[in-house]
Formats: sequence, C-alpha cells, structure tokens
Amino acid sequence: MSSGNSADASGIGDSSPNQSSRNSEEFPLDVEKVISVNGGFKKNGEEQDPSPGPSHKQENADTDSNENTDLLDPRQYDENIFLVTFSKGDKENPQNWSLRKKSLHTAFYGLTTFAAQFNSAVMSPTVPHLMDSFGISREVAILGTSLYVLGIAFGPSVFAPYSEMNGRKMGVMLPFFISLIFTAGTASSDNISAILCTRFFAGFFAGAPVVSSGGVLADIWDPAIRGVALIFYAVFVTAGVTFGSILSSVVTSGSDTDWRWSCWLIVIIGGVILFFDVILLSETYAPVILAKRASNLRINTHQWAYHAKHDEWKLDLKEFLTLHLLRPFAMFATPIVFCIAMFASFVFGVLYLVITSVPITFQITKGWEGTVATLPMVALFLGLITGSGLNVWSGLRYAKLVRANNNKPLPEQRFPVMMMFGWLMPAGTFIFAWTLRPEIHWIVPMIGIYLLGTGFIVIFQGCLNYLVDTFTRFAASAIAANTFVRSIFGGIFPLFGDTMFINLGVNWGGSLVGFIALALTPIPYIFYLYGEKLRSRNPYSKLVS
Repeated sequence: MSSGNSADASGIGDSSPNQSSRNSEEFPLDVEKVISVNGGFKKNGEEQDPSPGPSHKQENADTDSNENTDLLDPRQYDENIFLVTFSKGDKENPQNWSLRKKSLHTAFYGLTTFAAQFNSAVMSPTVPHLMDSFGISREVAILGTSLYVLGIAFGPSVFAPYSEMNGRKMGVMLPFFISLIFTAGTASSDNISAILCTRFFAGFFAGAPVVSSGGVLADIWDPAIRGVALIFYAVFVTAGVTFGSILSSVVTSGSDTDWRWSCWLIVIIGGVILFFDVILLSETYAPVILAKRASNLRINTHQWAYHAKHDEWKLDLKEFLTLHLLRPFAMFATPIVFCIAMFASFVFGVLYLVITSVPITFQITKGWEGTVATLPMVALFLGLITGSGLNVWSGLRYAKLVRANNNKPLPEQRFPVMMMFGWLMPAGTFIFAWTLRPEIHWIVPMIGIYLLGTGFIVIFQGCLNYLVDTFTRFAASAIAANTFVRSIFGGIFPLFGDTMFINLGVNWGGSLVGFIALALTPIPYIFYLYGEKLRSRNPYSKLVS
C-alpha cells in the first residue's frame, strides 16, 4: 500500500492518499529500462530499435511470407526490458499533467463527491412529510438519512479494490451512476420499506466517490502540495452536506407529497455532473494507464512479452478478505487507531446531528419553520471554510518541518492546530445551546454553530492526517477503519438528536454533546506528548502486518 504524507479529506472523502492495497514500489514511475511511447526499449542500459536490423531481415528473406519476422524472442532479454513504465517527463503520467488539467480533475471529482454527500442530507427536511404521508414515527422517518450514511460505511471495502483493478474513472463513475438510479427509485417509491431499502443501497454505491476520489488527488498531485489540494477538495465535500438540507427544504415546501422532489433534485444535479465527468475526465491511476499502454504495444508490435506490473496482479478472495475486510478491523484494535478514529467519528456524528436536529431546535425556540429553519447550515458552512483555511496554514507549516526532517513524516506535528483550535467545537456547542432563546438575537447561536463548524473540520482533518502519517504503508486500511466507524456514528446520531432536544430541552441537550466534546479535547495533547512512544511500543503491530 502506498501513501503520501497528507491525508485525504474525503473523509470527508474517506480514502487514503493512494487507495492502494499494494506497496507503491510495485509500480515504478521512473525506471531507466523503460518502454517509451513509440515502443522503443533499452537493453543493458542502451537504446535499442524494436525492429530487427538489416542482417536479421536478410536472413529471413526467404522464409514463409506469413511468418512475422519482426518478433523478438523475449527469452534473450532481461524480463524488465519488456516491462512498461513511465519515462521521465512522460506526459501521460498524471503527475506530469498541467496545472489546468490537474485542477479540472480535482474540481470535478470534488463535485462528484459533493453530489454524493449532498444526497446524504436531502432527506432530513422531509421527515415531517414522510410522517404525514406514511403514518410513521419521527425515528423511522429519520432512517432515510441514517441508512444512506450507514451504506457509505460498507461501500469502501468493495469499491477501493474495484478502482484499483479497473481504474479511478470506472471505479467512481459506474457506482455513482448506480447510486443515482437507487435515488430515483426512492423518489418513485410508494411505501416506507422501499424508501429505506433504496436509501441504503444509494449510500452503499455512493461510497465509491467518497473513498476513491481522494485517491485521485494522490494520483495527480505531488506530495508537497497534495495536502493543500485535499483541503480545497474538502470544501466541496462539506458544501454538499451543509447545503443539501437547505436546497431540499426549498423544493419540498409546497405540500406533503413534494418530498419526492428532494430526491429528483439530486438525481438531476448528479446526472449533470456525471455527464461532464464522462466527457472531460481521464484515467488517473498509473497502473491502469500503463496496463492499457502495454496492451496497445502488444497489438501494434506483436511483441506479446510487453506487460505492466498491473498485468501481474489479480485480486483474489484471500487478498480481498485479508487486506480490504480484515486488516481495517485489525488496525482498529490498535490503541492509536482506536482513539483517533473514535475522536474523528464522534465529531462526524455531531456534524450529522447538527444537520438533522438544529432545524427543530430553532422551531422550538424561535418558531422558525421550513426553509428558514435550515438557514443555520450557512453558519456551519462558513465555519467549515474558516477551519479549512486553518488547515491550509497547518499544512504549509507541516511541509516545512518535514523538509527539515529529510522528508520523513512527523505525525505528532499534526496536533498543534488541533490543540490551538479544536476547543472551538465544544465552546461553539455551549454557546449555541445556552443562547438559543426567544429573547436572544438569532445571530448569537449562529456564532456558536459557526465556531462548532470551525472546530469540527480542524479536528476531523487533523485526525485523518495523523493516521496517514503514522501508518504510511497501511494508510488505506487505517482510513477504511475510520470511514467505517465514522459512518456508523453519522448514521446513529441523527436517530436520537430530535428526542434528546425535545426531552432534555435545547439547553441541556446541547450541553450533553458539549460535555462529551470537552472530555475528548485532551486527546491531541496526550498524543502530542506520548504519541511517539505509543508508536514505538505498539503491542498490536503484528495484527497490522
């Protein structure tokens, strides 16, 4: 498994920097003995002509005309001579693409993940509509959101290896298209069972862009600036979660039957994005690109020995079970992954708690209803943008420290930004909880939500970065463990949010969340001081390897 020094946001895209279950050393991107684009090769370090010389042709002049005289015996050459790799400055190498092309791919894969995350929030404003239309309880109606997020928990274990076999483009676009089909099925459903079933599978297939789009950034960006690209990518992801409920509320405000338009809205948006994805985007996964190049060389030169490393690998059941299913759970048993993943998962659960339950708190205290009650999500989004800016600053600082350390990761240096700004999340939660009163202006609790959003993204991104730097080789498994647990939290928290605020009141319901967040605040300080010792004395390291 390969990995960079910076994490995937994804997590908000939840993938590792390379999303690969094999060491990147298996795919050399710059080897002296290479096959060039025109089919040339080198033997013993010297450039050779792929076609036989004149003497060879003369010797075969009288042979059968049907015999191919241009074929070489691969047994006469080192096997690596026929290994297809990238040459220096190769324009087909995604790392050598222009800034414009890299930015285009970053933006459109970001928009694809935006649509997948947007879909996770579109059902939250339709809870009253579903209750009236199908005569169900509030908790059952909220399952439309929870089951989608739970579906995302199971998707990465399937779609991460699928993207490694077939490439990022196919590994993202096909499952995303199937997710949109299931969403259209939700919009066409006439009973709650069909709605919940289609929502789960829509989330399951939406796990593909969530887990693999972050790998695209690892494919195309240099590690020195990858962290900044991931942060801007995270903006797309968080925008999908925060604005999904607002726009859904706008299109469902007409009547109780208009809840279906929340699903049709994302089908239309996702369909447009998918159309441009298919037309504009190229494959970014180097092993798949080289495999296609090797295939073309075999056909054009009739030298069947040409091959890429990707041609030597086939995903079998054993590898799928051990690397993609069991290893993430083995890593979750390590103290480091357990603590960091639980911290990140808690704040992720709070994010979905806010998205699904904050509108009802403003309805209880301010009398806000419909679209107006979802406007606090704008404050949340502004907080996420501010936190992303702080992460950019932290990433640039971290890059300088790594360069000074001979480009070796310094995982504990991911924590200073969390130590400085992570406390904003519990602080914002308390401000929101105790200022959301009829006599206090609405801007004050909005400030609390803004601070909560700032603290959330700083903590969440920092946790992902730390896992990647700590488990560089097995980063994908560490991120997969985090993705699974965080999706469980994100699916469960909305189920008790409304009940908590109704029974405990906004003040103490919000304070309960704030106290838990406050209790977790020392985690960055503890790992900053003792993380290196924990890493060197990890009693569960054998479970990982």
